[in-house]
Amino acid sequence: MKLLSFTKKYDKPICIALGFFDCVHKGHAALIKKVKERAAELSCEPVVFTFSDNPYSFFDKSEKLIFSFDERKKLLSDCGIKNIISIPFENIRNLGKDEFIKLLVDSFDIRALVCGHDYKFGKNASGNSNYLSDFCLNNGIMCDIIQPVTHNGDRISSTAVKQYLSCGDIPSAVELMGHGYFICGTVCHGRGVGRIFKFPTANVKIESDKLIPACGVYATETRVGDKLIKSVTNVGSKPTFGVDGITVETMLLDFDKDIYGEKITINFIRKLRDVRKFGSPEELRMQIYEDSRWR
Repeated sequence: MKLLSFTKKYDKPICIALGFFDCVHKGHAALIKKVKERAAELSCEPVVFTFSDNPYSFFDKSEKLIFSFDERKKLLSDCGIKNIISIPFENIRNLGKDEFIKLLVDSFDIRALVCGHDYKFGKNASGNSNYLSDFCLNNGIMCDIIQPVTHNGDRISSTAVKQYLSCGDIPSAVELMGHGYFICGTVCHGRGVGRIFKFPTANVKIESDKLIPACGVYATETRVGDKLIKSVTNVGSKPTFGVDGITVETMLLDFDKDIYGEKITINFIRKLRDVRKFGSPEELRMQIYEDSRWR
């Protein structure tokens, strides 16, 4: 995937889908589908605009991101997007609506813009989809405003996805997104108790603003290199060992390799049970063997 820059002129005509695309749910997919259609119609390249940081942090909000920037790049690539325009929100947060549009049209050869019906831009969210549509009409740029995508009569939103993840309902979150929920991270050293369970455990370093599911034990599949390995993943504390705090530790079944320092991807399937304290590590080991029988 190529990252297009505002500071280096890109000489090919493009069509841009505007938004945050924080989890690339089915509503976002509708924008991507339309921008690809427009690009094919106008012999342009389809491009997605997104932020490379967490915009919520600039509004005194503690809201976390469903997917990190690198994870979103993977999702956009899976949707067939080869180029994205990314910029830290911090760099444009004080631009007025006209300044933001000018930045776009001065930096790129834009033939069409696509956004959602509730798209806002510019300082204090002063610009909206109607303002953008009027600008495009007056400047010879095509503009498509995408209406809400619904599920069971309710609008699909990142907020709804977050609510499902926050209560551990992975299948419902996946239904709204149209793809799986996953965590990418680097394997770091943990407590070294994997030997107790007779299969390796991998503690994953998570970015501080990454939203993780509700505490619990999950059926997962973990990608290590080109291998997809059946796994069981603990999200939360480890009360049997007196360990507080939220961590993500995945137990890899039928696998025996040192992967410290490697990047892995944990694909969540469903919650198996709550985290609880066992009378001994042996009791926990027996329970994990039961957990590992998920299908």
